[in-house]
This record gives sequence, structure tokens and C-alpha cells, in this order.
Amino acid sequence: MAEILYGINTVEEILNAGRRRVLRLMISRTEKNQRVQGLAALARKNGARVEYCDPRALEKLAEGANHQGVVIEAEPAKRLDLDGALAAVKDPKRTVWAALDGITDPMNLGAIVRSAACLGVSTVLLPERRSASLNAAAQKTASGAAERINVVEVVNLNQTILKLKEKGFWVYGMDMGGKPLPQVDFTLPALVIIGSEGEGLHQKTREHCDEIVSIPQKGGVESLNAGNAAAVVFYELSKKI
Repeated sequence: MAEILYGINTVEEILNAGRRRVLRLMISRTEKNQRVQGLAALARKNGARVEYCDPRALEKLAEGANHQGVVIEAEPAKRLDLDGALAAVKDPKRTVWAALDGITDPMNLGAIVRSAACLGVSTVLLPERRSASLNAAAQKTASGAAERINVVEVVNLNQTILKLKEKGFWVYGMDMGGKPLPQVDFTLPALVIIGSEGEGLHQKTREHCDEIVSIPQKGGVESLNAGNAAAVVFYELSKKI
């Protein structure tokens, strides 16, 4: 079944990445943004149909979200499974993966995927349960970054962690009360697990971590949200890649 996605950055990345077949590009008749108009040529180059539509039709397709005057209909992206993602690792000593444990907000998921792509994280693991899906809202927040990294759905996160440890990954869990981030000497390949803002890491997941890491806080705010926390730790790890 085709996906309906929207947003200038998302559409542009889908067309440029070429990882999936695009069926049609729909542009608002009232849209004057030259960047949006430039997407039409790119879509035609990719063999996609271009349609100029009533803005209300795009509103309906985007379910009221801010589509920025452009909506795309594309086949779902082809996703690697865990074995495929492992086979794609070229240099374990320059490999950082992330896993999400209880992230249920699509906006947080999209922000984490975007930070991952920007900072050298090559794969993000999504549990099939207790996790937001990479839906249109998440992909809009990710600004097309989902086209640039591997997003792998796993049935059981804890079993996946154990398998990755067998493959030589060091596992770091982000949670309050852990070792302060500046004091952590990360070893690669690394898997960073981001827990939910409310509950943090699930207990079983926490037990499988080689080290629990926290971000030192200053001021009166209790904690960073999951997306911001992920960006901070990804940046620290990017120094080793």
C-alpha cells in the first residue's frame, strides 16, 4: 500500500534518495515557493506523475497537518531486517546504532531519526510494540532523514540487544542516575538505547546495558526530552566515528 507523505524536506529527500518508487507528486495550485516548483522537475525525472491540486484536497490528504504545499504518494521504503543491517556494517569501529525503548510520540521519533542521520548513527531499531511508528508525522519531523539511514523494526528489543552484544556491540542506556556523559569512554561498535521521558528504560532493557549514561543538568528543568537527549549523546559519539 502506498504512503501519503508531505513537507518540502521530506519530499525532496525521497526524490533525491531514490530508495523507493514515487507514484505522484501533488502541488497546491496556490503554492509560489520556487523550491516546491523545482520538485516538479525532479519528480518527472523520477518518472512520477505531477498534479496541481486544490489546497483543500492536500489538506485532506495530509489530515490537516502542515504539508507546505506539497504531498507525495510513494511506495513504502524498503526496510532492512536486523541481519541485513548487520551485513551492511563496513567498519565496526566506526559504527553507532540507536534503539528506542518506549518512545511513543511520533514527533520525538522523527527528531531522533533526524539527529541520527545528521550525526553518523547508521541504524535505528524500533520495537514493534510500545513504540511510535515511522508514520507521516514522524517522517515530516525527520525532514526526510529516514531516507538516509536504516530503520529496522524488531519483534523483541531485549533479544535483539543480546544478539548485538554477541556481535561485539557495547550497549549504553540513557537514563537518569547513570554515569555523567562527559565521563563515559564509549567503545565502538555501540548501541545507544533511548528510553521514554516518563518511565525511562524498562527494567529488563536496563539490565542488558553495559553502562547507564546520564546527561548532567543545570537549572530548574527536570530533564531534556528524548529527542534532545538523543542529539546530545549522538554528538558525543560522533567524535569517535
